[in-house]
Amino acid sequence: MEFLKSHYEKLILGLMLLLMAAGAVLLVLEVGSVQAQLEEYRKIAVGGEGKPPPQENLDQLREILTKAVKPGQTDFVTTHRVFNPDAWYVDTNGNLIAGTNVGVNRLMVHSITPQQLLLELAAIGGSAERPSVSMNVVRQFAKTPTERNKTRRSVSLNATNTPATATPANTLDAARKLVLLAREIGGTPENPEVKCELHEPGKDALKFTLSKAVGLAHVVEYVAHIQYLVETNFVWRVARKDTQLDFAGDTNIVVDITASNVVVRAVSNDKVTILPLGSAQPASPPARKQ
Repeated sequence: MEFLKSHYEKLILGLMLLLMAAGAVLLVLEVGSVQAQLEEYRKIAVGGEGKPPPQENLDQLREILTKAVKPGQTDFVTTHRVFNPDAWYVDTNGNLIAGTNVGVNRLMVHSITPQQLLLELAAIGGSAERPSVSMNVVRQFAKTPTERNKTRRSVSLNATNTPATATPANTLDAARKLVLLAREIGGTPENPEVKCELHEPGKDALKFTLSKAVGLAHVVEYVAHIQYLVETNFVWRVARKDTQLDFAGDTNIVVDITASNVVVRAVSNDKVTILPLGSAQPASPPARKQ
C-alpha cells in the first residue's frame, strides 16, 4: 500500500504511455483500410484513367426551360376538333366512320383494262363488179358475253361511201356508231390486202390495212375495277363511262376512263375528281349524312 502511495503517479503515467502506444499501433493498422476506402471514392468521383466525369448535356435542359417559358399552343380546331367537330357516319354494318374517312377520297382504282375492237381478214368474196370483204369481228367492249363472241361480218367494197350513207352491214356497233368502210383491195389473190377506214363519232377516221397476217386491235374504251375502301361490299368490277357510283350518301358518275385514271363527277355539287390508277384521292367533296 505504501508502495502505491509512493509511486501512483508513475503508475498512472505508465498506463497512459501504454494506452498511447496502443493507439499509435491501431492508427498504423487503420491507414491501409482508410486508403482502400479513399481509392474506391476516387474511382467513383473521377472516371477511368483519372479523367474527369463527362459534362452534362445542357441542350435538353435549355429546351425544357424554353418550353416552360413559352409553351406551345394547343390546336382545338383542326387536330382536336373541339370547336369544329367532324361529322360521323354509320356504314351498312353499323360501324361509326369519321367524316374525314368517307367520300370520293376513299375510292380505289384497282385496275384499268382496255376494251378493244378486233378485226381479222377472213376472205375476199362477191363478184368482180361488186367485191366484198369477209372478216371476223370481236367486240370486247360489248356489255353482254354473247355480244362479245367472235362473229363474221361481210361488207361491200366502196370508195365513196361515208358514215352517213353507209349500209347497216358497215355498222359494227349501233350504240357507239362504229362504222367500217372497205375502200380498196390490193395485194395478191393468195395474200390480199384491204384498205379500210374506221369511223367513230368525235374522232378522226382511223385508216389501216387489213390482211390475213395483220389484223386490227383498236381500243374503243376502258373499263375500271373500282372499290369504295370504307365498305368492302361497294365494288364496281366493270365500271364504264356513265356508270353510277352510289356511296357515302352521294352519287358520282364516271365521266371518263383513260389508261391511267378515272374521272368522276359528284351529282351533289358537280365536283370533278380524278382517280389515278392504284391510289386513293386526297380531296373529297362534301358528303351528306346517311
